Amino acid sequence: MKKVTLISIILGCLMIFSCSKDEPTPLDLTTLDANVDTTSSTPMDVGTLMGTFKGSAHPTSGGVTIEDNVLKMHSDFKSDSGPDLYIYLAQELNGNGFIDLGLMQSTTGEQSYNIPSGVDYTKNKYVLVWCKQYSVLFGYAEVK
Repeated sequence: MKKVTLISIILGCLMIFSCSKDEPTPLDLTTLDANVDTTSSTPMDVGTLMGTFKGSAHPTSGGVTIEDNVLKMHSDFKSDSGPDLYIYLAQELNGNGFIDLGLMQSTTGEQSYNIPSGVDYTKNKYVLVWCKQYSVLFGYAEVK
């Protein structure tokens, strides 16, 4: 009986400290095509964009850079773990107008994500750490 109670407590704690379904609305996958000009095969010349992550539902911190259509998390990047974390480039913090850059590679340190060519960085200026399973914004950085 004690084993069952201990397992129940552990599972309960995991649920509390993971994602919550009462957070921002899910992202709309239908907006992807409107944000990428697939006719362009060369990167937009925007120079280097930089930002710093801020936590939302979970602590998230560290620097991020976009250069030559590659998003790079800095060595100081940190985020809580989650069951289904993705990196999005979005127009708004609620995920509106997002581009899915893929499953997050690690909750800490340097990592890189390729960005499709033709992205308008004046519109898609937020880098999001997003939990797909529960539609939760873990953290974000505005790149300028």
